[in-house]
Amino acid sequence: MFAYMVAKHYGISLKEVYEMDEMLFRQSVAWALAVDEVQQKEMEKQEMIQRSGSNEVVSFDYSFLEREDF
Repeated sequence: MFAYMVAKHYGISLKEVYEMDEMLFRQSVAWALAVDEVQQKEMEKQEMIQRSGSNEVVSFDYSFLEREDF
C-alpha cells in the first residue's frame, strides 16, 4: 500500500519505488502521508464552509430604525 502511495504521489512507477533505498522510501512515505493529511483537512474545511454557508438564511430586523428615539 505504501509503495503505491509513494508511486502515485511522486508520479513514478512501482518498479522505481521498489528500487529505492530504504531510508529514501521511508522519507517518501512520510512526506506522502503528510501531504495527504493536509489535503484531507483542507477538503474537510471546504466542505464545512459549503455546508454552513449555503443552507443558512439570516434575516435582519431593521424595525428599530423606524423608532423616533433612535
